[in-house]
Amino acid sequence: MRYRSWLVPVLMAAVAVGGCSAADYTTPERYQQGLVVILGGAGCITSAPRQICQGLDQGGVGHALEVFEWTGSHDVLEDQQNIERNRRVAGQLSARLLRYMGEHPARPVHLIGLSAGTGIVVFALEQLPLGRSVDGACLLASSVNNNYDLTRALRRVRNEITNFSSVADVVVLGVGVGMAGTVDRGTGVSAGIGGFSVPKEATETAKRLYKEKLVEMPWNPAYVIFGHVGDHLGASSSGFVKHFMAPIVLDAERRRARGKTPKPASQHRQESQ
Repeated sequence: MRYRSWLVPVLMAAVAVGGCSAADYTTPERYQQGLVVILGGAGCITSAPRQICQGLDQGGVGHALEVFEWTGSHDVLEDQQNIERNRRVAGQLSARLLRYMGEHPARPVHLIGLSAGTGIVVFALEQLPLGRSVDGACLLASSVNNNYDLTRALRRVRNEITNFSSVADVVVLGVGVGMAGTVDRGTGVSAGIGGFSVPKEATETAKRLYKEKLVEMPWNPAYVIFGHVGDHLGASSSGFVKHFMAPIVLDAERRRARGKTPKPASQHRQESQ
């Protein structure tokens, strides 16, 4: 279902703070260390990908940092609602990941998506063949619906999918996405507001995957000092990324290097509190 064109300027005014750009963190030396692929939100109308790159770099992540340009023609609603196109684009991202894994075996790979870009992240994970996994994924202010079944995506991460949410994200995820619909065209509210729910029809295996591999990181007021005031773009601020996402990437690299098995999500939550 389409919505009136006045929704476009409303959503753009709510989140626009700059262009979609990224510094060059793609030297051959960085590719030898690992890869982090970053996706902005619908319309690519913010500087969030650049902020995420800066935060990761400041946090000591030496991997190649690629911004995956997934959007169409800076049309927020088209990017949010065209699920057929989005799944095709996700296939391109999946192919990119497989190519890197083939060229740099045993190197860590991470995905970070913002808003509608989290849908592309989830769809891309689902399209990876079984047996090929990324180390982890971070979903920021996700516009995927909270009832979406993450089972297939969770099977394709070695460690965890971390979902950064905020109940204060009412303008974009509450009002905007509430009218436009979630990026997966589901019927629930955005998981970026209150987190994901285990599907009612989930098998015991799926429930175990949710328990072990999904980490929920809801916003709390203490995050303000790191640049995250609870709004739609707060989790993508460089200060917040430096202190909360860079450690996730670095920890996964250490775990891979030492051959450690993933820590249970409950332990990860305790260490983050």
